[in-house]
Amino acid sequence: MLHIQPPRCLCAWLTIAIFLGCVGTIVIPTLVGTTHAATASPLDQAKDQLNAGKSAKAIEILEELIDSLPPPAILQEAYLLHATALQHEQQIPEALSVLQQLLEEFPFSPVTNPARILLAELSIVTKDYTQALSQLYLALDYATDQDSRRTVLQLIRQAELENENPLGAVKAGLNEMMLGDPQQRLELEQLTQSLILQRLDEVALEELVEDYSTRYPGDIATIRLIELHTARGDEVLAERDIRGFLKRFPTHPYAQTAMALLQSFINKIKVHPHILGVALPFSGPMKPYGTDLLNGIRLAITIAKEQWGLSSVGLVVKDTSLLTAPLKVEMQQLLDEFQPRAVIGPLLSREIRNIGRLPDDYATPFITPSSTLLNVRQYGSYWFNTAMTSSVQAKRLVEYAMMKLDLHRFGIIHPKTAYGRELADMFGKEVVHSGGEVIAIEEYAEEQTDIAVQLRHMKLMDLEQYGLEEPEETRTGEERIVYTPGFDAVFLPGQPVHLAIIAAQLAFFDMNVPILGGNSWHNPEIFRWAKQDLNGSIFVDGFFLNSPDPSVQMFIQRYRSAYHKEPSLFAVQAFDAATVALETIRKGAQSGQDVWDQLVRRSDLPALSGFASFSSAGILNRRLYLLEVNNLAFTQLN
Repeated sequence: MLHIQPPRCLCAWLTIAIFLGCVGTIVIPTLVGTTHAATASPLDQAKDQLNAGKSAKAIEILEELIDSLPPPAILQEAYLLHATALQHEQQIPEALSVLQQLLEEFPFSPVTNPARILLAELSIVTKDYTQALSQLYLALDYATDQDSRRTVLQLIRQAELENENPLGAVKAGLNEMMLGDPQQRLELEQLTQSLILQRLDEVALEELVEDYSTRYPGDIATIRLIELHTARGDEVLAERDIRGFLKRFPTHPYAQTAMALLQSFINKIKVHPHILGVALPFSGPMKPYGTDLLNGIRLAITIAKEQWGLSSVGLVVKDTSLLTAPLKVEMQQLLDEFQPRAVIGPLLSREIRNIGRLPDDYATPFITPSSTLLNVRQYGSYWFNTAMTSSVQAKRLVEYAMMKLDLHRFGIIHPKTAYGRELADMFGKEVVHSGGEVIAIEEYAEEQTDIAVQLRHMKLMDLEQYGLEEPEETRTGEERIVYTPGFDAVFLPGQPVHLAIIAAQLAFFDMNVPILGGNSWHNPEIFRWAKQDLNGSIFVDGFFLNSPDPSVQMFIQRYRSAYHKEPSLFAVQAFDAATVALETIRKGAQSGQDVWDQLVRRSDLPALSGFASFSSAGILNRRLYLLEVNNLAFTQLN
């Protein structure tokens, strides 16, 4: 039996009583100065009955009190005491109902947080973990004293575990550790370590490493990842994790073991006659992109081994988000130690600028799968790019519009962003280069919801050239001026929310022409905003999950099977980068120079969407997907 010293105020007693409810029998204290004469208040009488173990009698008193419509200060406390008494009587649904009513009527009461905690405790009993965790995380935000927060975190840990979310339980335990004494911290550390080693899967471990990258339990989570990857023979990921561990925890007791393991992996990699380097980020904000890109590379190697018999290729991975020296120096070390046939990476355009002419100095091709640079060759002839740049998008879209749809005059309306301006500029240049005309170019701020001014200006410019305004008689015999655009289509390289606004306003201004767009359209949000306004509109992208192409579907199924998620455009671009490099090895490349010779010469490089080649700017010219918006779905046209 737990005994409590009488608190100085009723609110303090209520908080303590609720907190004790999750760990044992509540002893209802008698308030200081309370008399037990027949004149005692109904609340005091109910507390006395609960202290005496007569919860049924307490319920009777409290229900009579609540029915009498007492003042709010008394009513809210009566509700909480009523729910507690119902809990003692195992009337859980009734107690939950009372607590819900309390929270609805008194959302900002002194008893609100104790009510949330009791509601959560009862929800755990009924296995309603969604309700329990919602109330507990809210209660944690409002719990101000250390004991209250520890109690809430204990309940969160319990609810997350019972809800089969051990990662949530680990995080609650880690927060709880900061509130306990040394013995409690030691016990919680043992508990969280046990959960990390026994209950967390790979995804949860990586999240923990990201959140606690340079402190406990990031070290334990990384060691567990190394063990998992090594056990299943995934030495690429094991090596990546070891390198990350050694940079984050160089003095850790496990560091010596990690170093020895890393050296064994390095020796195995060097045995391969052909090595590919990878330079991508695997921690921090860029981690999701680096992970998708590495997945695409690894899948390309797996398929090359199966289909081409290329079992002689090793992969060495450099995490560009965990560098101990400038990127150029680290890449020089990789080139010196492993002498790769090619390097896939880096991710960002500024990283390419930092590396500069190093690929030329070592005669080793660097293939970036993600940079938006329009001309990587400005940094050296050994740079290549498999990303879908704005120039590639514009070229393919204009080609289709002019050659297939017979459209020759265009208006352009773009957002005032770097992406919008670049794509609009590339589209306009490609139109002129192909013999077409740009009638007008208008821009708008991203926060703009009305572009009437821009459309009026576009109309005036059009009327000075090809547009027509002619009188037309209405059904009522009145005359109206009808505008017929002189341009054949409008190019809108904006986001889905902008497209809906602009498409509706185009119709209002009688600009009923086809609408064209870039890959920013490839988002289900477009259907939320645009509904039917964009039906028949066409855009381009480098990847389409619903493509009927058998090779694309094979890639998608293999990717899902290997990584348990859908492939992204980044994964496809990295797959292409690795595949073209592996193709040169298959065709006999024995050095970086040999790989370069084939990459610049061949027009039959095997990209996922078909044969491809690199342009003089180092950009991969490959087939893009022309997609049409129709009835809340995307349809492939080519």
